[in-house]
Amino acid sequence: MTRLEELRKEIDEIDKQISILFNERMNIVKKINIYKKNNNIDVLDTKREEYLLQENLKHVDKEYQDLYLELEKKILSLSKEYQNK
Repeated sequence: MTRLEELRKEIDEIDKQISILFNERMNIVKKINIYKKNNNIDVLDTKREEYLLQENLKHVDKEYQDLYLELEKKILSLSKEYQNK
């Protein structure tokens, strides 16, 4: 196996973990959505979003922080889109 193949195998495993975590996250989003609907709470919570962005950014190398913010914003957008269905 070449070094490139080894690295790609590592990426494959990480992508698998990301997909599993995304699924877990969306299952919780579904529960949150039910709670919000039952309690007349708006889907959008800008304070919570800002907290998530800043808190999780602490775990990302400075070199990748802009990219991470894009990713996290997209995840938040998909979560809101799902809740607004």
